[in-house]
Order: sequence, then structure tokens, then C-alpha cells
Amino acid sequence: MFAPYRRLLTHSGVPHLLAVALLVKLGTPVLSLALLLVAVDRLGSYATAGLVLTGHALALALCAPLGGRIADRYGPRPALTGYLAAHVLAYTLLLLAPPALMIGAAVLLGATTPPVGSVIRSAWPRLVPSASLPAAYAADNAINELMFIAGPLLVPVLIWVVSAQSVVSAAGATVLAGTALLLASPAVRKAPLTPPAPPGRLRLAGPLTHRYTLLLLTITAFGTFTFGCLRIATVASATAFGSAASAGLLMGLLSAGALLGTLGYGARAWPLSGGRLLVLLSLAEAAVLLGGVWAPGFVTLAILITFVGLVTGPRDAAVPALLADHTPARYRTEVFAWLNTFMWAGYGLGTAVAGHLTGPHDTGATALTAAAAAAAAAAILAAVASRLASPSPTAAPTDTPAQRSDHVADN
Repeated sequence: MFAPYRRLLTHSGVPHLLAVALLVKLGTPVLSLALLLVAVDRLGSYATAGLVLTGHALALALCAPLGGRIADRYGPRPALTGYLAAHVLAYTLLLLAPPALMIGAAVLLGATTPPVGSVIRSAWPRLVPSASLPAAYAADNAINELMFIAGPLLVPVLIWVVSAQSVVSAAGATVLAGTALLLASPAVRKAPLTPPAPPGRLRLAGPLTHRYTLLLLTITAFGTFTFGCLRIATVASATAFGSAASAGLLMGLLSAGALLGTLGYGARAWPLSGGRLLVLLSLAEAAVLLGGVWAPGFVTLAILITFVGLVTGPRDAAVPALLADHTPARYRTEVFAWLNTFMWAGYGLGTAVAGHLTGPHDTGATALTAAAAAAAAAAILAAVASRLASPSPTAAPTDTPAQRSDHVADN
């Protein structure tokens, strides 16, 4: 099972990029929880503290595509250098500003977040052969899943030793250190510049003008919509079964299943094309979620939630690989920034919809049904995307993934 990952690590530059991903992706969940604790302490209100986190998340999601576009147009090294300097100033302001300016400082922090994840994902096709790309994107996604499990668990341990303010500083230092390490990577130093998009009214939309890319991004949004629904559904179900706190166990099982599914995806060559695999995974997710609606007990629901993770993990690793293979090369970094934006938008919409639909005595069935409907919609879109992704007759068999993407017309 681990042979593909061992081969992946033999390629020059791969361990360096994975180490950077580990640092940066650990800093994000640690920052989120520690920043909430600091905001509550300084502002004295959970409502206002929530606005600090909302401002940070919205600014990050909305401004991420700009960082990706700058990296594509001027190269990742100048882009990362500029963002690194701005992010240091934003962290300084967040830590030193009076409480009245904390929301604004959090917005600035989110807006100046370096596009590290997008740069790393765009670098994989240049570092490894096509056969190793599934393992590369699976490892990248597995690190993300692992850090979102470990990060929130690490925060209370750190707060026993230092203050929440110090934990925020440490999280910031981790992100900044990861960005600095990425700047030293040969994959960043030697990244080619991409030509600008042709002039036109839709130029500002960037990769969203490419229909196949837009479909993949929308499929991702449906995926995080289901995740947002599950956030609400697990709390409602756990409460109905007599233990609201066990919702954390259900979400932990979801993450564990996703981690195992992701590693399994990268460990083997799949007989199906990526598009068809997305269809099957989305249909399987919808079926398991519908099963959760009629789960007779907590143990059954826990097993089904774990199975949801087992199918969503491979899906979340397959989408970046498909984006790298089919999105026009001039958007090679920006498209992964848009991926983050669509993920945050889907998650926010999913929690809002599920929260609105779930009543005080709901068992979670309504939110699970909404999640299943979103997964079914993703399967339909994946089927449409699979038809659009037919290989170009002009593409040579020896093309790299980035070169092959140039042959895909902007539909």
C-alpha cells in the first residue's frame, strides 16, 4: 500500500514541499481556535469574537484567488515574498491593536494570507511524473485532514503551558516559517511564468471561464456543503441519542475515515478515469447519507459517518489532480486558490442551510437529507464534467500534465 508514497518521496523537492505543507496546515486550525479564545478574552463577547473569526475566514476566502493570480502572472517567488511581508505586518497589528480594531486586523490577516497551498498544489505536476500525481495530491490532502484533527487537540495542551495570545503567535510563526521555507524550494525558484489570459469581458473571472474547471469547483462546493450539513446533523443526532458531546466523536470518525480513504486513493492505480470515479464516489456518499437518516442507533450512525469519510477522502484528493490535469496552464496556481474559496463557500452555505432546517427536537435526519441531496447533485455534475473531459486528439502521449492542459480548449 505504501509503495506509491515511498516512490513519491524519492523525487527531488517532494519532502521539502510536504514539510512546508505540514507547517502551514498545522498553523491554520491552531490559529482558528486560539484566535477565538483570545477574542473572547479581549472583547468579552462570544458574538463579537465570532465576528473576528468570520471576518478572517471571509477575507481569506475572497482574497485567495488574487494571490493565486499574482503567483501565475509574476511568479510564485515575488508573490510569496510580498505576501510574507504583508502577513507579518498583519500579525503584528492583530497582536498589538486595541480590542476595537481586532475585527479589522483579523480581516487584514485573512486577506494577506500567503497562497502557500495553491503554490504547492500547482508545483506537483512539475515535480513528479503523471503516475505519481494521485499519491502527491493524496499526501497533500492527508496532511490537511491530519492537521485538522491534531490542531484543535494541540491548542488546549499549549494553553496549559502558555497564554492563548502566545499560541496565536506560535501559529503565526508556523505559517510564516512555512512560507519562508517554500521560498527556498527549487520548485518555486524555477517555476515558469504563464502568459496572461487573452483580453475580454470575462478576463477577471480567470479559470471560472473554463467550463470543466468550473464544474469541478462546483462539485467541491457541494462536497463541503455536505460537510457543513454534517456539522449540524451530528450535533442534532448526538443530542437525540442522549449525549450532545458525542458529536465530537462522530466528526472525529468522519475525519479518520477521510484520512484512510485519501491514503487508499493514492496507494493504487484506479481502473476508472478520475471523472467516473467522482460520479461513483458522490453516488456512494449520497447513499450512505440517506442510510444515516434511518440509522436505528448511535453505533450504526457512527459506522455510516465513518463510511462517508472513506468516500469523501478520495474525492477530495481526486479533484485537485483533475484540476491540475485539465485546467489551462495559465491558471495553474489561481485555480487552487479558487478551490479554497469554493470550499469555504460550500461549507458556510451548508451550515447555514442545515442550521435553518434543523429544529430543536430534530434527530439530524433533515440535515442528513440535505447533505445527501447535495451529494447526488455533485454526482450529476461529475457525470457532465466527465463528458467534457474527453482527451484532446492533439495531445501527445509524452506531454506533462501541465502541457496537456494547454490542449484543452476554454469551453
